[in-house]
Amino acid sequence: MRRLRQVLPAALENDEVLRIARAQAAMRRWPEVVGPMLADRSFPDRFGRGTVWVAVEGSAWAQELRMMKEKILIRLNEVSGEKALFTDVRFGVRPLPAKVKPKEELPEPEEKQLMQELSIREIAERRLAKWKNEGRD
Repeated sequence: MRRLRQVLPAALENDEVLRIARAQAAMRRWPEVVGPMLADRSFPDRFGRGTVWVAVEGSAWAQELRMMKEKILIRLNEVSGEKALFTDVRFGVRPLPAKVKPKEELPEPEEKQLMQELSIREIAERRLAKWKNEGRD
């Protein structure tokens, strides 16, 4: 098996590897490209030969994105810093990856420890009481 330090210099000299890296970096900025509402319902799956494949929550959202295809291509190329990196976008209805909860929604360490010690019923009763105290009944 070859070591990373043996493979990395050759990979960095390969233009295609660098293009894919720029494409991946631009795809991570998907919410910036399509806006938060559409980003919640779609996810750029993969990139190859100028095309980005996007998983979409449903056919109506896929159609909405198809109508914005040219604008999406322009924005992807802008955020990538390369004019012709993205040449096509394909949308397909597929399951989206699970989203990670924002940091503020994660339980505090003390609450996490308490949850491990309590039964599911006790946790549910505590959360219901908290919910009622906040005036959500």
